[in-house]
Amino acid sequence: MSRKFLTFSTLVLVLLVITAAVLQLSRKFISRNMVTRGFSSLEEEKYAESYTIFEKAAKWHGKSSAALLGMGEAGYHLSQYDKALEHVNRSIRIDSLAPEAFFYRGLIHLKLEDKPGAILDFSRTIGFDSLHAQAYYHRGVARAGLADFKGSVDDYRKAMALDGKNIEAYLKSIEAKSALDDFKGAISDYDKLLTVDLNNEEAYVNRGYLKLNIGDLDGALADFNKALVMNPANIDVAFNRGAVYARKGDFNSAVTDFSKAIEKKHKLSKAYYNRALAYLNLRKLNESIRDLKEVVRDEPENAEAFLTMGVINSMKQDFTASLTYYDKAIDINPSFAEAYFNRGVSRGNLNMHNEAIPDYNKAIELRDDYPEAYYSRAISELNLQQTTKACKDLNKARELGFRSAEELLSIHCGQQTVTSN
Repeated sequence: MSRKFLTFSTLVLVLLVITAAVLQLSRKFISRNMVTRGFSSLEEEKYAESYTIFEKAAKWHGKSSAALLGMGEAGYHLSQYDKALEHVNRSIRIDSLAPEAFFYRGLIHLKLEDKPGAILDFSRTIGFDSLHAQAYYHRGVARAGLADFKGSVDDYRKAMALDGKNIEAYLKSIEAKSALDDFKGAISDYDKLLTVDLNNEEAYVNRGYLKLNIGDLDGALADFNKALVMNPANIDVAFNRGAVYARKGDFNSAVTDFSKAIEKKHKLSKAYYNRALAYLNLRKLNESIRDLKEVVRDEPENAEAFLTMGVINSMKQDFTASLTYYDKAIDINPSFAEAYFNRGVSRGNLNMHNEAIPDYNKAIELRDDYPEAYYSRAISELNLQQTTKACKDLNKARELGFRSAEELLSIHCGQQTVTSN
């Protein structure tokens, strides 16, 4: 009897062990199926639903790193970053060789503003998978956040090489290169981006700004024209195209674009001021004055506008009226060298040479490399029969590149070179 009982008990124990093993395998099988369903829901962006599925999968199999990672990914997309970090950490403790776990932990660290932690996790991801384009891209973002723009550019370049359709990588690379003042490099990235996304209006606009920044006026104009064909209502681009036309000397086209901005009340004071300058270059003085009055009505402390009104009155030979505007410009900005210079010129034209010289003195004090001021002061000094001083000023003007001083040096100083000491 005793022997039969032992045999029976052993059999029962074996059956219990087998049953437990079967149950465990069954739980793992159910968990794996749930994990598969959970990732399908993630792909469909059903984040709350996928989180619930992963949570159930983890209950069926508590050591399922995939279920815990799925909860972390879903939590990340639900902006539950602290909870997501906890789940991903548990997943990594179970399986420390899963690149996606480190990748998502890096994303979570980025959201939690832990950029060094993010860089470390993205680097681990790349260590496991050197072709992980998104890991390079997001490491670039983290590096840029720490002002490591050179490192970020390297990462964006790698991300673009691995995934040529990653538009954000191009844009972030451009942003980083701009921060490094590498405008030509940024333009090159826009060139590449536009081969991927030919109808990207923003790319044409921004590339136009960059080209304008490096003085490529024709290139900037071509990009702004392309952007305006795609979106004629983009008044900001029309405004900037007007600035390009003005710099190219096409003031009629500039007036047309600034007028569009004024019609739409876009950057109104700047549009009026720039149109005034365009009219001035077209010698449409009354139109220019009209626009400048609109500027000072909106910006009564705009010293540049008052200076320009003074210049227009000087062009009209109304030097007395011009003094009023130069006085106003100086009252607003006592360090405005050009206003002192122009006031000196107007006073000189009114034969007020004694009053003109202090204006030239102040202009030179504020800007010692001001050849026109030295030359004009010399003219007033000659009118006051202060020949020695005039010769020194004429020589200084010529040293600074003002060639017109040579004739007066020859006439009044008896030589081409006069010691300026």
